[in-house]
Amino acid sequence: MSAPGLTSPIRSETFENLQLNAGIFIKNFASTASSSTDSSALKTAVASAISAGTNILGATRGGGSFTATREIRTPEVDGMRYPFKGSDFVDSIDAFLSTTLIEVTPDSISACLGNATVSTSGKKTTIKMHTAIESSDYLTDLCWIGDIADGRLVLIVLKNALNTADFSLTFTDKGEGTLSAEFHARQASVNDYDYAPFEIIYFDKPASVGGGT
Repeated sequence: MSAPGLTSPIRSETFENLQLNAGIFIKNFASTASSSTDSSALKTAVASAISAGTNILGATRGGGSFTATREIRTPEVDGMRYPFKGSDFVDSIDAFLSTTLIEVTPDSISACLGNATVSTSGKKTTIKMHTAIESSDYLTDLCWIGDIADGRLVLIVLKNALNTADFSLTFTDKGEGTLSAEFHARQASVNDYDYAPFEIIYFDKPASVGGGT
């Protein structure tokens, strides 16, 4: 078999650009992440969140996925034989993060229930699902943070996130209970039309001591 030659897309940077491992899901973390200047600063912020145990959605199994779907409409017009550049309109965009959690805690359950009320009395914590979705039920944001092979970090932010999937706590003999989650982003208001409610942010590696990257 001959070498791939000029038709191969493999470059010296190819293996530096691979996304590795399952990453981590953190609630209400975007403002902290935005103050980070590079991957090193973001790693420090993530480590602090893990150490404190705050806002971590939970350990996962099977990784997760990010999906952004568009509903694109091309109007039917008399005399128009083919779609053309400029004839497409975006009717809606749906962006969501999905995963399976293996930490079954009051925090993870209430986040997956979405419209839930959590109350603690003494040594007892009670979770109830209220029948209306309130403004406070939306997470300010849900972030997924993943590793790039060359040391960079990539961040996906869902704004105003809510788990819209059916709540499912699965338990099995000689196994661990799991929670399925599918958090969808929401626009901030009825006048928020310019951008879809998510962001993908790459954090560069910190500069080396010699000034390089």
